[in-house]
Amino acid sequence: MGTVGNWVETKLSPPLLRLGNQRHVLALRGGLIRIIPLLIIGSIPLILANLPVESWANAMAPYEAALMTLFSMSFGFLSLYLSISVAAELARGYKLEVTSVSIISAACYLITVAPIDLETGTLSTQHFGATGMFAAFLVGIIVVEVMRFMRDRKLMIRMPAGVPDNISASFSSLIPLLVLFVFFWLLRVVLNFDLAEAISFIVSPLLILADTWYAVLVTSLLLTMLWFVGIHGGSLTVQGAMYAFLFSNIAANAAAHQAGMPLPHIFTEPFVFTYGMPSGVGITLPLILIWWRSRSVKLREISRVSLAPGIFNINEPINFGAPIILNPLMFLPFVFGTTTLGMMYGYIITKIGWVTAPFIQVPWTTPPLIQPYLATGGDWRAVVAQLILFVVVGLIWFPFAKIWEQRCIAEEQESA
Repeated sequence: MGTVGNWVETKLSPPLLRLGNQRHVLALRGGLIRIIPLLIIGSIPLILANLPVESWANAMAPYEAALMTLFSMSFGFLSLYLSISVAAELARGYKLEVTSVSIISAACYLITVAPIDLETGTLSTQHFGATGMFAAFLVGIIVVEVMRFMRDRKLMIRMPAGVPDNISASFSSLIPLLVLFVFFWLLRVVLNFDLAEAISFIVSPLLILADTWYAVLVTSLLLTMLWFVGIHGGSLTVQGAMYAFLFSNIAANAAAHQAGMPLPHIFTEPFVFTYGMPSGVGITLPLILIWWRSRSVKLREISRVSLAPGIFNINEPINFGAPIILNPLMFLPFVFGTTTLGMMYGYIITKIGWVTAPFIQVPWTTPPLIQPYLATGGDWRAVVAQLILFVVVGLIWFPFAKIWEQRCIAEEQESA
């Protein structure tokens, strides 16, 4: 275990940390996080329309179309919002004027993916949803990098010192705006190059790969091994390298459900918190209950302090307090018998159709049992599946928990 732990700490985590802290990756992640509230509120109509109560469904039927306006205005324009939020995050890092950059990025995105049909006077919204996400990332980055380049080389209009900041920012963006408009106009209108379609073609193999059982397995192993050596694995995997794919998957599932089509993806962020991290990485709620009446004062106190945050999927108190992190005894159950087992179990039962794949974005702090019910649109089978998972994980944790308890009791008796 020591060799594995050293390898994770010295060989695996440094490149992942460098990737996670790369400026553009931080901007992508920050931009995605910024629009999560839109998706959560936009998911409320899906929850209201999918509660499995016949009387409720009948009562809601006349209002469903009106309620779905909220869904359409959030998920339906997801990529447009991302073009703004990603550009804003990157601009903030470069100390550019955020408002001007955000507006320019949105305008360039519209030129790129939604040229106006002059004959009909219509605007295509085909790539405003999840299909245009990666184009939005690229447009936002290009806009900011061009504006940074021109600022650093003083290729912009500079106003006298006494001019108000907002007026100065407006004039300083004129030349970069002209350059960007001409570039994206030539690309889309003159050359008729569909950037969104091209990027979708390039990333489609990655999207397919990111929804396979081996992507689930690798992600869960990386997540738990990084956490085991004290590194926040979630920020480097679920909310790092895989975040854009998981985000795209849940948006595509929501759109497919609204269109009455089969859900295309399994591996989403709500999937992770339903089967891999209910009560936190390592699925520690059973462990809290095992130690609730422990004869070890330390474990008993830690379990009671950990219960409230654990209900909201925050389990640093027990992971670092017991401790589980860097505890050789806990390596096998923590890495292989909890989160990894749960995510593989969830993938299999979803793949064979025993439970509905999540299609509603719910906050990651939503308590267990409630979270799977909401994320799957009221599928009670997902709740039962999570209960079964808790029981199985509890049985796995039990012998290791008791061995550690005996060691803690012995240490407490020696120090008494």
